[in-house]
Amino acid sequence: MMPEDSGISAVSEKESSPHTSALPNWRVIDVHSGGEPAPCSPFCHPTPKGAGGATATAAPWSKPAYQAALDLHERMKECTDPYIAPVLKSALHDMEMAYRLYGPFCMVGSYNGGKDAVVIFHLMRAVHAHYCSEMKKGDEDTVIPRPRVIYFQHPDEFPEVLSLLDDTVVEFDADMLAFKEGVSFGEGLKYLVERNTAPGKDGLSFSSGATLPPPHPLAFVLGTRKDDPNAGSQGVYAPSSHYMPPFLRVNPILDWTYGHVWHFLRYFELPYCSLYDDGYTSLGTVKDTLPCPALKKNDGSKGYWPAYMLREWKMERAGRIDKKKEKETQKGDSTDGAGVTMSQTSSTASIPVGELVEESKPISQSMSKVINADDDDDAAPGETEAGANTSNQFSPVGRPTVGLIVIGDELLKGMTPDSNIISAAKALRANNVTLSRVSIISDDQQDIVDEIKRFKAEVDVIITSGGVGPTHDDVTIKSVAESLGLDMEMHCEMAALLLEKMGPEDSRESSVEGSDNNDGDRREQLLRQMSEGQRKMSILPKSSVLQYLAEDAEEWPVLQCQNIFILPGVPTFFEKKINQLAAYLPTASSTLMLRGGSQEEDEDIGLNVDQEYHTDAKQSTPPPRSDTFRIVLSLHEEAIVSALNATVHAHPHVSFGSYPIVDDPEIKTIITLEGRYYNGGCTKASQRLLEKSLADGPTTGRQVQQSLYFSKEEMDNHVDAALEDMKSRLPAESILFVDSCDDLRVN
Repeated sequence: MMPEDSGISAVSEKESSPHTSALPNWRVIDVHSGGEPAPCSPFCHPTPKGAGGATATAAPWSKPAYQAALDLHERMKECTDPYIAPVLKSALHDMEMAYRLYGPFCMVGSYNGGKDAVVIFHLMRAVHAHYCSEMKKGDEDTVIPRPRVIYFQHPDEFPEVLSLLDDTVVEFDADMLAFKEGVSFGEGLKYLVERNTAPGKDGLSFSSGATLPPPHPLAFVLGTRKDDPNAGSQGVYAPSSHYMPPFLRVNPILDWTYGHVWHFLRYFELPYCSLYDDGYTSLGTVKDTLPCPALKKNDGSKGYWPAYMLREWKMERAGRIDKKKEKETQKGDSTDGAGVTMSQTSSTASIPVGELVEESKPISQSMSKVINADDDDDAAPGETEAGANTSNQFSPVGRPTVGLIVIGDELLKGMTPDSNIISAAKALRANNVTLSRVSIISDDQQDIVDEIKRFKAEVDVIITSGGVGPTHDDVTIKSVAESLGLDMEMHCEMAALLLEKMGPEDSRESSVEGSDNNDGDRREQLLRQMSEGQRKMSILPKSSVLQYLAEDAEEWPVLQCQNIFILPGVPTFFEKKINQLAAYLPTASSTLMLRGGSQEEDEDIGLNVDQEYHTDAKQSTPPPRSDTFRIVLSLHEEAIVSALNATVHAHPHVSFGSYPIVDDPEIKTIITLEGRYYNGGCTKASQRLLEKSLADGPTTGRQVQQSLYFSKEEMDNHVDAALEDMKSRLPAESILFVDSCDDLRVN
């Protein structure tokens, strides 16, 4: 490193790229040093006085680095990989729009060596080159400047991170400004924003005289992702908060997942920090970061698998060590931004940190991570002076709040009393866990999705009861996946467990334990042995976890998807599982991924109007009720899946239910049938059409009602036909009796 000069920022310099002139790639800035006025733009390099009155110049980008970036941009544009191409094209478009507005002299990347920052660095240099090539077409004299990045030094930085930064800044010929240890994030931003006077097309800059223009607005490109705890409710473009200097935050990979990040880096063979190959998945400092425990090898060695092999993405930050929150409040945050990270400077997350625990229950109770937690890939180590708690734990102000969603048409129809709510309330209270919300909803998939989204904005943990199993009305697991934006896939552990507990179809014994086959072969082997019902039950949301909470290893585990626990609806099973789960919740920490990142707010436009119309409609013309039947069987539910599903498909105007019975020595399953009074099924669309027609007047309402409603006779005919069809598909000896009772109790 060269000696410091006497400028305002006491700039010190590192080596230059071998492709360029002597202008350094890395300069260290100390904004506290004082001194003489600096060049107009901090990114411009001082020049000998007398060069046409100019005092500084933008460093030209070397031709090899510029061409390499152009080639990378071309490869990105031509990428057809089905997994990464959609989000990559979106990120490139967002970056290109930002460059179109701000230009190459006013776009600055945050480059701290974390995986997300590495993605941003290479996206930025690719788009930077493309924009400059288009800009230069009309004027060959235009200087193509280096891409510009910043970094905040920290005394506890990993040497491996510094090595990556040193190597890549030089290799790709970037212009790096590193703020010296002790410079707060707010001070660094203020320094850049107030002095960002862009040079002319020739790269020259002036510090005095009539030619001095006002500072240009700056845009900072960041690696924030939605599942980051500091993402808040930001969009791709987010203006800074009122207490910060004015600038724009650009978040091109906001919608990327952990998997996208690693697929991108490995697909384009881009260099990243060597710590990730040693099992680190989220980088802070040497004092608060360990390898991810989920990647520890089970071969007796002390080694870890690489970060890109992490399967449970929710464990991304499991290697971060908890740090006690500093007692002193950062009172200066509202004026100079000290202790605030770049990801907090958006106006969408501008509440001072000290106010969050008291004023923002959803944020404070969802995690112990306060908004200024120092996550590796967006906030540099120097940006974490508030010392926030960074573990994925429950709210520091108390035990987790729980919401219970009880799912089942049989409850809403009054066919059976609910006992799961009281079981949950007693179990959670005994463990000092607050049950703050309970909802009973139908077996409709969209209703379940909507309810989960509402609960996610209000509680820490969601427990569902019912709607799990192999039949058509068991849609809870699909609904959980949809509400979380997760794909469904075969869960090999669940598949193996189902075969172990229930046995293979047709009693074919074929163990898959200890197989040397790969995952694909293992899945094929499992699928060949499973029945239709077992196959359905083995398809779970991606990254689901089976939690074995009982001391007895033979008991069924509890299915967990992020902060949602899916329990059976059968009261005997539910009571046992809720007691185990209630005891587990208070002690769960980094192994339980609670709500992270921004929460989607439900858009319920016109809901109150719809409810009002619906109430009026029922009061004026109460719909008739069809005959109802129940078929009481000696067969277990799993054995009737094919017959039931075929009947359901053949009779869309009948509502079916299937309920396993576990406390009776003879009765094993009850099937219920009831006619639907809406033509084509009771859907939200048909309901709203009817309600709108009623509001338009009695004549229109009657016309639509006639086309939507079935008469009592029509419904009874539908049910009779479905009943005979269902009976014909079942073994005659399995039908114990058929009656018109709509109560699931048989004694």
